[in-house]
Amino acid sequence: MNGRIKWTESISAFVFGFGVGAAFGVLFAPRSGDDTREYIVETAKDGVDRAVGAAQKLTQRAQQGVEEARARVRRAKKVGEDAFREAKNSSS
Repeated sequence: MNGRIKWTESISAFVFGFGVGAAFGVLFAPRSGDDTREYIVETAKDGVDRAVGAAQKLTQRAQQGVEEARARVRRAKKVGEDAFREAKNSSS
């Protein structure tokens, strides 16, 4: 490794540090336990809602991409069939 840290180790250290920081933040929060729990639940719900919205947008984009690909294939098929018919008729 020659004294170099792998990027996965760096990411792991960052995530661990973030988790520890978040835990200390919750433990030493200036709010009461009920307020803190309510805040955490609301924040988590907001995060889930944003993730669901992003997933729905991604799904919609993917469906549009599939429809565009299908249309391209249909057009290519028609062009191929037309070219085949033209070649077949010209050779007769």
